[in-house]
Amino acid sequence: MSTPAAFVAPRTRSAFDPRSLVFWVGVGLLIYGIVQAGSHVAISLLSAPVPGAFALLLWSGYAAAVLALIQRFAAFERRPALSIAMAFVWGGFIATGIGTVAAPAAHSIAADLVGADNGWATAIGAGAVEEPLKMLGLVALALIPGARIRSAADGLFYGAIIGLGFEVVESFLYSTQWEVSGTSFSTIVLYLFLRGFVGGLASHPTYSAIAGAGVGYFFGSTASAIKRWAVMLGTLLLAIVLHIFFDSPLLEFDNPLPSTAIKSIPVIILALIIVRIVRGKQRKALEAGARDVVPDELVSPADFESLRTRKARKQAVKAMKKEHGRKAARALTGVQRAQLDLLVSALDDGMESVEARAAWQRLYDAQQGLREHMPTAATG
Repeated sequence: MSTPAAFVAPRTRSAFDPRSLVFWVGVGLLIYGIVQAGSHVAISLLSAPVPGAFALLLWSGYAAAVLALIQRFAAFERRPALSIAMAFVWGGFIATGIGTVAAPAAHSIAADLVGADNGWATAIGAGAVEEPLKMLGLVALALIPGARIRSAADGLFYGAIIGLGFEVVESFLYSTQWEVSGTSFSTIVLYLFLRGFVGGLASHPTYSAIAGAGVGYFFGSTASAIKRWAVMLGTLLLAIVLHIFFDSPLLEFDNPLPSTAIKSIPVIILALIIVRIVRGKQRKALEAGARDVVPDELVSPADFESLRTRKARKQAVKAMKKEHGRKAARALTGVQRAQLDLLVSALDDGMESVEARAAWQRLYDAQQGLREHMPTAATG
């Protein structure tokens, strides 16, 4: 197999891009968010250090678990850790910090319309403010070239991360405020169970993922401007409506557990439909790339059959392990990862781009490594 000609190391793919004005605006907003949300976190920890530390530990573990789950939904593309961290920070501090000021104002406006004691006022105020704030974080990332928001799949992923950051910090503040007011440690655990596990899949990460898919489509699609704007604003509106519905007094019972579980069902169903659509379009694009863009000696249509799903990749690795051993199986995993990286880079930047040539080199090295463990077999 030929090697990539004139290989040049690629530029760093990250939202950390000091050349971008949007990056520095984000830094300024982060400082503001830390002052606002961070001060509330500090007050909670100082007022009740032991329960505060306990809540921080629980919600940090929850964040790590949900982040791992979100990354499993990223079936094809690896995304930079720094960009993921910046998305989380936007949701956790910038959106939350600005929300501590904007949400009460929106609640006051909603209360004037529906009544101060009406539960809809809180729901409308939260949904109408928090969803646009989180979505703006993704728009900011998309405007930073290094972040590389190129598709609905990118928007879905980073939107979920932004929502996770918001949910974790907001939930930490709520649970510690309850503890400071005199409730027990068990309240923190129950709150984690109710807000994190029962309603977690139908909460902020889901709303922001839905809106994020629209943002990614807006920046990555070649459709008409009208269609792109319609999709982006439509998904934002859907996220707001779902948020308001979930926080509304509809289907409320004395026990919040059944209410939360029932309300979660339609939210999760809609989210899964959108995930399925987005992943299906991404899979079709990569399949077309294997057929029309990337040379067959690197990724053929037949190769893509074993790459198209996580299950198919695992089955191929399992078969390799059975036939040629553990080292060959690990090497095949590296080949699969390099092939997917090449497909993504070739579609985003073209086969002659710096990024694609770097992926090409990684694939060449991975295939050479696989040959060392199975010298008599064809490796692509």
